[in-house]
Amino acid sequence: MRRRQWPEITDRGWCPALLRDTATDVLRFTSVRTNMYGPIVPRLKSVLEALDCHDIVDLCSGGTGPVLLIQEQLGSRERYPVRVTLTDKWPNIEAFKAAAAQAASRISYVADPVDATDVPEGLRGFRTLFASFHHFRPEEAKKILADAARRGEGIGVFEFTGRNPGIFLIMLLSPLYLLLAMPFIKPFSWRKMFWTYVIPLLPLGTLWEGMASNMRTYSPEELRELIKGIEAADYAWETGKIPGTWDLGRIHGKGWHKITYLLGYPVGPRHSATCMR
Repeated sequence: MRRRQWPEITDRGWCPALLRDTATDVLRFTSVRTNMYGPIVPRLKSVLEALDCHDIVDLCSGGTGPVLLIQEQLGSRERYPVRVTLTDKWPNIEAFKAAAAQAASRISYVADPVDATDVPEGLRGFRTLFASFHHFRPEEAKKILADAARRGEGIGVFEFTGRNPGIFLIMLLSPLYLLLAMPFIKPFSWRKMFWTYVIPLLPLGTLWEGMASNMRTYSPEELRELIKGIEAADYAWETGKIPGTWDLGRIHGKGWHKITYLLGYPVGPRHSATCMR
């Protein structure tokens, strides 16, 4: 099945903040509770360590997503502490402030909009995009990758969605999941309760967003096509899939989905150009 650019409501400037913030809050809640991106931590650490990089610039952070759990695991599990800067084209300031308040010296954020296709010169560090790269059309996606390579910055793209039966089934069950999980998703809001249980627009909107995300996610083969023609000396790419996990307390699962990833990083004499100094 080929990639399709199905429309996502949260991509639109007119999208209500309630729907966009709920979608990113659900993504953060789910990715943290299930630790679905945990398997990528060792590989990410090895790349950061090779670059001697301790600064991550998270693009399209949404409601902070999984990057803060990744940061915690890099420090506690891999003994490789990093600082994280949260950014987004439509910043969820409330979520950013809450994250920064928990670890002011290790987490910061940019309050102004940051477009992943046009990262400001002053933002230095290893760039990450969790569950967000599929939002971009091929020409935009290639621009994001080419800019990182041109500047000698490392970049990591990680997606749990994809065009396979298992993940489509999971998305079909997402309205039921949201009905069960909404009271536990922070920040609590009576507006969210109304649009979930009285008029279920949020569960239906989340279902559409999930199905569209599956159709838009780039496969490793499509990612390889994107990096063709990106001219950058002393810059390496790798892409593939890593078996994902599903960790809910005493319930553990592995292999029901795979994390698609793309890593780009400077090598040789350019590797010291990345990250803040």
